Amino acid sequence: MNEFVPTPVHQPGTIAVKSPRVSVVIINHNYGDFIEQCIRSVAAQDYRNIECVIVDCASSDHSRAAIGGALERLPGRSFRLLCRDTNRGQVLNALDVLDEIKGVFVTFLDADDFLFPKFISTHVTAHLNDLNSAALSVSDQVQIDAAGEVLAGTCHWHQKWREFEPDAGWSHLARARSWNADLPLQMEPLGFRLHYVPAWWSSWLLDRWIWSATSGLMFRTSLIHALAPTMVGADEVRIQSIDSYYGRFAHSVGGTLVIDAAHGAHRRHGKNNFSNRAILGGQTPNAARDQTDRFRILRGIAQQVLASRYGDLVGMFGGELYYSIAWQLMSNEEFFEFAAQHELDRAVWERTIGAANMTLPPRLVSAGSPSALTRSARLWRRLRRAAQRIWQ
Repeated sequence: MNEFVPTPVHQPGTIAVKSPRVSVVIINHNYGDFIEQCIRSVAAQDYRNIECVIVDCASSDHSRAAIGGALERLPGRSFRLLCRDTNRGQVLNALDVLDEIKGVFVTFLDADDFLFPKFISTHVTAHLNDLNSAALSVSDQVQIDAAGEVLAGTCHWHQKWREFEPDAGWSHLARARSWNADLPLQMEPLGFRLHYVPAWWSSWLLDRWIWSATSGLMFRTSLIHALAPTMVGADEVRIQSIDSYYGRFAHSVGGTLVIDAAHGAHRRHGKNNFSNRAILGGQTPNAARDQTDRFRILRGIAQQVLASRYGDLVGMFGGELYYSIAWQLMSNEEFFEFAAQHELDRAVWERTIGAANMTLPPRLVSAGSPSALTRSARLWRRLRRAAQRIWQ
């Protein structure tokens, strides 16, 4: 068993370096039948610098006894249990422990799922590649039933086939190398297939979904903090999940690394909040929820975060990226209205509009700086005034 202690690597004449810490947050509500296997899967990781926080959210079954028993059988001190008296939904349950974790990267692990032994090491290797860094990484998952029998060798909603679409923007990082904790002063070949999907490949289209379930994702923790929903008491946030909210939003900031293999199991036990339909084969719907309405609400939450944290996010992302994200999130009219509130950024958001081959509406042209469109509008006003004088 791993004891999960950082392992600094020293070489003569060098500064000590170590692998980045990874936080695993296990979110549990009444999954006492599965939680022990989930915890043991974290303990079995071949990556050493891990901390694991288990959050039990008002379970009424035998979850806490199962968690206590599992922790007693584990060595080391990198597992902690936090007990909450309420269950506020997956997103808010996860955000409730952000101040408790210290990892550079974080994985939110549903208590009914589990990880394969190389999940964390593979995702960290992907994130530390020398060609493209990203906001999040995703690996596939096998689907299993309550008894652990394999139902499918993939999450069928994880659209890996999109790499073959024309102009999709996916890059196969065949020549990428990555940092190795055992050889900190050199990079080594990855050893697995990895793709990078850039942020400009919009994640804000309902039919695009290149992510697996929540337990198959690893995020940069800094983005989890930066994009946390501000509507913390709203029912709209309760119906979202980590993958639906953070998968799309984080991608639009920094892109996604797609690991072409399964490194965990997603359990279909009949009581899932989202994966609640039978597996029929093909691209059949995964859940009975109204995805169109849920997606509309999701976009509204993300827009509210982008607008309410304008100063912080512009400083963090830079203006070009900030308005690019806003453009993806909003309709044309919504974006024009949003841009009009930030006249000082006109030069930036005009470039965003120009890159999309759109033109400014008259109300923005007349109020702005002397761009080509503005000059045309002024010329039109002079001609109109001349015509008025003639007819007087």
